[in-house]
Amino acid sequence: MSMEGFIPEPLSADKLKKLVQEALEKAPDDHNPETFHALFDHLERGLSTDDVIHALEGDWTIARHAFNKKEWQHKYEIDGESVDGDRITVIIAVDTLRREFTVVTRWRE
Repeated sequence: MSMEGFIPEPLSADKLKKLVQEALEKAPDDHNPETFHALFDHLERGLSTDDVIHALEGDWTIARHAFNKKEWQHKYEIDGESVDGDRITVIIAVDTLRREFTVVTRWRE
């Protein structure tokens, strides 16, 4: 017999911003929140970790979100700006229990 677990509601923009800010503040200086895919799979996109951090620390909006049943977490597509002011999109996977996130991928708009 299979039972499906409780799927939590997605975070509001304010709650997600608070989680992201707290996670960035508590992370060690040498910590990089990006996956290897985000870092190395699309070098042609010309985005650095500094661009991603800048976008996450700045003003951004949630473009959409989805729940990943395999990982049992929400993923959020966030629209923000790079260091140079270019529009970029960052997808983060959020662990609300540990109050952490991982950057899954990113691209320029």
